[in-house]
Amino acid sequence: MKKQKIAVIGAKGLPSSTSGIEIYVEKVCPKLAEKFDVTVFSRKRYCSEIVKNYKGVRVIHIPSINTKHLDAISYTVFATVTALIMKYDVFWYHALGPAVTMFMPHMFSKKIISTVHGLDWKREKFGQFAARVLKHGEHCIAEYADDIIVLNRYDAGHFAEKWGRHCRIIPNGTDRAAYHEPEIISEKYGLARGEYILYMARIAPEKGLHTLIEAFIRSGSTKKLVIAGSGVHTNNYVQYVRDMAAGNSNIIFTGHVHGQEKAELYSNAYAYVLPSTIEGQSIGLLEAMSYGLPCIVSDIPENLDVIGTGGMSFHVNHAEDLAEKLRYAVENEAAVNELGRTAKAIVETNHNWERSIALTIDIISEITYGGGGNTTVEVIVICELMPSPEPYAWGRAA
Repeated sequence: MKKQKIAVIGAKGLPSSTSGIEIYVEKVCPKLAEKFDVTVFSRKRYCSEIVKNYKGVRVIHIPSINTKHLDAISYTVFATVTALIMKYDVFWYHALGPAVTMFMPHMFSKKIISTVHGLDWKREKFGQFAARVLKHGEHCIAEYADDIIVLNRYDAGHFAEKWGRHCRIIPNGTDRAAYHEPEIISEKYGLARGEYILYMARIAPEKGLHTLIEAFIRSGSTKKLVIAGSGVHTNNYVQYVRDMAAGNSNIIFTGHVHGQEKAELYSNAYAYVLPSTIEGQSIGLLEAMSYGLPCIVSDIPENLDVIGTGGMSFHVNHAEDLAEKLRYAVENEAAVNELGRTAKAIVETNHNWERSIALTIDIISEITYGGGGNTTVEVIVICELMPSPEPYAWGRAA
């Protein structure tokens, strides 16, 4: 049987680790390419290296208008039109924004799959117009997608309740931990095992870093706070959080990290904190759990669903509550280490890349060829929705 051509649209780059979407695409698509003719449409400036083929996946670099508001939409339009001209059979969209062009392949009776990596219109970095565009993208997914994949029960419940669409829940996975002694991080930042709390995520308003910095300062912690990550089109916010931390020698910004340096930071941290106000399903959190780190997360459903009994939570956007959890963590090492061991067991059971990839391939096979492989994918019914937190005005006085 002739291999069906799949166009993957929505990831910024391949290879790239700009966000969880790129990590997801980099993990799933090479396996998918064993069965399909897979092409990822990318933007050069987000790729860690420029290649035409990545582990069997074709990479086509698409131009875009590099501004905060036009970058994503211009790339998506160009990618969709290119894929139509090149006669791709299946269009696989990632995230809400790119979905606004779904009507185009739908007009040509193409198969359409959507993976929703979170309800992006909730993200604080987007203004009213951008949020409306993202909500329209969500509407397009409900209207045009032949199948919808989500990462968590909360988003499945949202699509079921609002749009009457059933979704497939396929959680993100994570690799086995690769432990390293503190070599690079010792030389670059003077860090030793167990002496710092780690934040490893993008620097964007919805990640709640401002809440963590305020809480860390309030806590009077004897630990250091290491902030590993960078921003994409969030320069004002990056400067804002750097100004918050100015003059505090215990707060260290590393910028984006990868490879051994990233592994060393996970391997030697005392605890991991994710103070986000919205998530799809944080790969950074899953990675931290795989290293057996005790995790402190905001109490949004997307985070609570992941950590289970393997961590602590605090009220979202509540710096004093987080400060209390940080104090407790530092003062109760044995208890939080036990949480870390539980977290590691949870992630090894529930977040296996091989299983997630097999489920994804099965869905695409079912949509494309009319029959799947050997893996059964459950359709998840409506679950109870939890209220969304009010966004925190990080750049404005209370």
